[in-house]
Amino acid sequence: MEAAVVSAAHGVIGSLLGKLGDLLTDKYKLLKGAKGQIMFLKAELEHMHVFLKKISDTEEPDEQDKCWAKEVRELSYDIEDSINEFMHRVECESSSKPHGFRGFINRSMNLLTTMNTRHEVAKELEGLKRRVIEVSERRLRYKVEDAVSKQHNTTIDTRLLALYAETAGLVGIDRPRDELIQLLDAKDVPAPQLKVLSIVGFGGLGKTTLANEIYGKIKGQFHCQAFVSVSLKPDIRKILRTILSQVGSSACQHNNLETWDEYELMSALREFLFDKRYLIVIDDIWSDSAWDFIKCALPENNQGSRVITTTRVETVAFACCNHHPEYVYKMKPLTDQDSRRLFFRRIFGSEVACPLYLKDVSAEILKKCGGMPLAIITISSLLASNPNRQKEQWDYVRNSLGSNLEVNSSLEGIRQILNLSYLNLPHYLKTCFLYLGIYPEDWTISRDDLTRQWVAEGFISKVQGADPEDVAKRYFNQLINMSMVQPVYTDYNGEVMSCRVHDMMLDLILHKSREDNFITVIDHEVDMITQQGKIRRLSLHMDSVTNDRIVRSNQLSQIRTFARIGSTSYLPPFQQFKHLRVLVIRTERYSSEALDFTGICHLFHLKYLKISTENALRLPRKVGGLRQLEVFEIDTDLTFPETELPSDIVHLSQLQHLLLGHTIRLPAGIGNMKSLRTLRDLELDTALDNIMGLGELTNLTDLGINCFVSIPAYERVGRCREVMRTCLEKLCNLKCLEILFWGPIRGCLDVLSQVRPSFRHLQRFSACGFCWFSKVPKWIGQLHYLHELKLNVEEVLEDDVGLLAQLPSLTNLDLHIQGTPNDKIIFRGSGFPVLKNFTVGCYRISCVTFESGAMAKLERIELKLSAKGWDRHGAAPAGLEHLSGIKKIKVLIDGLGAKKSNRSAAESVSLFVSLQLRLRLQKNNCEHCSCCRKHCSCC
Repeated sequence: MEAAVVSAAHGVIGSLLGKLGDLLTDKYKLLKGAKGQIMFLKAELEHMHVFLKKISDTEEPDEQDKCWAKEVRELSYDIEDSINEFMHRVECESSSKPHGFRGFINRSMNLLTTMNTRHEVAKELEGLKRRVIEVSERRLRYKVEDAVSKQHNTTIDTRLLALYAETAGLVGIDRPRDELIQLLDAKDVPAPQLKVLSIVGFGGLGKTTLANEIYGKIKGQFHCQAFVSVSLKPDIRKILRTILSQVGSSACQHNNLETWDEYELMSALREFLFDKRYLIVIDDIWSDSAWDFIKCALPENNQGSRVITTTRVETVAFACCNHHPEYVYKMKPLTDQDSRRLFFRRIFGSEVACPLYLKDVSAEILKKCGGMPLAIITISSLLASNPNRQKEQWDYVRNSLGSNLEVNSSLEGIRQILNLSYLNLPHYLKTCFLYLGIYPEDWTISRDDLTRQWVAEGFISKVQGADPEDVAKRYFNQLINMSMVQPVYTDYNGEVMSCRVHDMMLDLILHKSREDNFITVIDHEVDMITQQGKIRRLSLHMDSVTNDRIVRSNQLSQIRTFARIGSTSYLPPFQQFKHLRVLVIRTERYSSEALDFTGICHLFHLKYLKISTENALRLPRKVGGLRQLEVFEIDTDLTFPETELPSDIVHLSQLQHLLLGHTIRLPAGIGNMKSLRTLRDLELDTALDNIMGLGELTNLTDLGINCFVSIPAYERVGRCREVMRTCLEKLCNLKCLEILFWGPIRGCLDVLSQVRPSFRHLQRFSACGFCWFSKVPKWIGQLHYLHELKLNVEEVLEDDVGLLAQLPSLTNLDLHIQGTPNDKIIFRGSGFPVLKNFTVGCYRISCVTFESGAMAKLERIELKLSAKGWDRHGAAPAGLEHLSGIKKIKVLIDGLGAKKSNRSAAESVSLFVSLQLRLRLQKNNCEHCSCCRKHCSCC
């Protein structure tokens, strides 16, 4: 695989060498002396690049080598910044030259300026040449030797993702889980009291996993539940808001909790929990003070409530339990037997499959892992990635681990294990892995956001004929499979859509990033004040009001990524970020003042922009200078004030992904945006010309159409639907199409039933909200790659069921039947070959019937019932017992407009369904959920 143009180890030398070659072409018309300087720089940097490659393959490079490598990396950044400035000036001149007589006059007037520019460039190149010579001479002066490289070629074992949940989560956990549940269930005398159980142990032992297992087993016994993480630097207000939200407090629905202080949040939580039996897990507490704040919000009522805490600090554990040692559970490492199970299952599938010649070395590796699940998972993933099973590789891993874990379980011991896996990563994965450091602790990271940021930064290797984003997604999956990051959400098609970084991994990332000056993370203003040297990538996680003077005191022009993630609405001076590629702004606190983004029009190198906020925005009037912009996303909620994008955004020729909030309006002329691949959310109630222009965007793969159907706009929306049908027929590359209608009037989509399905590669289709089809469109039966389908239909006939049953790739079906069926809706014993998840909503759910053998692969089913008229036609779907593979069943009851007796009857049927399937669910160790939504209008 060809090397990435930018990497943590090599800096930007890969990219720079290409640009130096471009400067030698006639396009830039350099002076003769300047060309000679560029040829010298190119030759010197090529030799430096070779050195960086060697030292980056060395596990423990000499300190002098590391110092010189850092100097070379910093030099490469500075040279590229200078080259980029010159190239940008030349390209601006060439694109702004008018023609005719006026053009002749302007060219004559600009001739002197152009010559001055080239003399300035020549002078700057001379200075850069002197710096390169200095760096080279310093290496000779201190006799920096070439590093010796060690190659580690790895491939990814595709079984690892499927085994993930069976390893870290389940091995060796049953006994402590059952013991602690028994301890929590012990009767209180004389009255039920609040009990606090604290799980304490070193990071990586599985404290959170154990707490989560207990939580999942007993949460059904409580009125309300919550599971929150605290972390090393806790945000008490955010923690209290999260608990309020999870326990179902009405305060979250009617108030802006972002503006509440700690006292208000504590009071609201205490009031809500006062008369309830609650279960709350407080995960990862680091200090007594954090617990002191949180416990003030948890009333000691007589309802038999339970609190579970996890911590790495023993004194904190005793403080949580009010110094009752019987409620402190000290995590133990895995037993030798469980360690072997975990280790060998991950590599071979079972212990018996391990070859005899690897038994002894395996035992030695497991001894050094000390029963730590994180260490075992990391090392086994490393070994599983080498399918040759060579004993030399296993010996190398054993010898590299050292003896730290045998002496004590220190942070350095874990870091050494994790560092071994890091060293084994290819260079392109090392860089992508370190970039995760821009996100805060415990952050859920979107795969699409992350991979697009990698592309924008230049981390993705150039593969002949491959799309860079597809390559980036492969990198992401490799990090998942090697257990470098943990999957959070996996869709029904098995794709991991988001991830999280383990605390220990994040510690390693930040440690490496500091060493290489790759990412700088600032949590407090004092960190910014004491910052020395140039910052290449900056992530601000401060929640306090930021002092603009302190931010400006640092050099900002050379920053390539800027991420602002926190509660405050502070924005930096964008015009100073001359070389910025990636800009991420996420504010979690509402402010009455609009956020000023007018300065982004000067970010000429910007490729990725994402804004997530509830505040109003001030955007620049023009963004035509952002010629390299590839991703533009504004994530807002429905209360966001209506905002129109700059008019010239439609002329950004490199823009590939445009994702907008519901109230962001597109200007006229979207038909010019030929490079777009993602467009969300296009308002259907927009200019008719824009809807017609949609048909010109033939590169679109992901399209989201959104429409608020009001009475005044009803006829106009109807005309737009007609035009949309014609346009959709031209979008032959679509993979995802989502249509959402909302508002006081429902919208019929039957006009789309006549569309000629040129988009045969469609994988996801959703038409939901207040829009519906009379019946299932016939063209859906031709979508052989479709794996997710969400539809609202007026009726479902036998032919419709047969059409859906023949879809060969369908794994997730969400079907809402708006009308009242006259006949049975029968799902027969054949069809739906790979369907795993089925949601069905119907006013008369009793019309739904499952025959023997129906939906053989189905694992989860969700039934949405209506209690209205239950006394006349209410009953459970027939044949649920034929769904032999069910692992989870969920029943939702719509009680809107229903009599109390009908609601009760519907709940009784829900309970009957639960009892009917309970034995099978317990046998499969699966979940059951049944709830009543008395004011729901979803069906």
